Amino acid sequence: MTDLLGTWTLVSCISQRGDTEVSTFGEPPAGQLQYTADGRMSAFLMDPAWAAAGNPVADGFTEFFSYGGLWRRDGDMVTHDILFASQPSRVGTSFTRQIVAVDDDTVELVTKPEVSKSGRTYVTRLLWKRVGTAQDMAAR
Repeated sequence: MTDLLGTWTLVSCISQRGDTEVSTFGEPPAGQLQYTADGRMSAFLMDPAWAAAGNPVADGFTEFFSYGGLWRRDGDMVTHDILFASQPSRVGTSFTRQIVAVDDDTVELVTKPEVSKSGRTYVTRLLWKRVGTAQDMAAR
């Protein structure tokens, strides 16, 4: 479990709908994901262009989304139990992600495949890079 602990910054967020891939939350996106040893987590995803425009209303699927709660890992799966969120309908739900790759610096989390009303399968791939330790930051 300790390989996920810490703070991660969002490198890319690609939504795949059938054969079509679309970058979400900007290019490059902005985001932060944190996992603590006591089982807490938080996630913030934001399109920097949305923030720069100063629009107070955001599309939660492409411009800004945040949530926090508890996390647990089972093999190559991580589950986020959502206790609070920028979209109230998400409170009390869970997100389960497959851990596709994890090393010292990067982790890719992939949503479970879902089928839309049109019958197309979709997944989202989120690539995260570990934020340096306080010691690393002090050396800069």
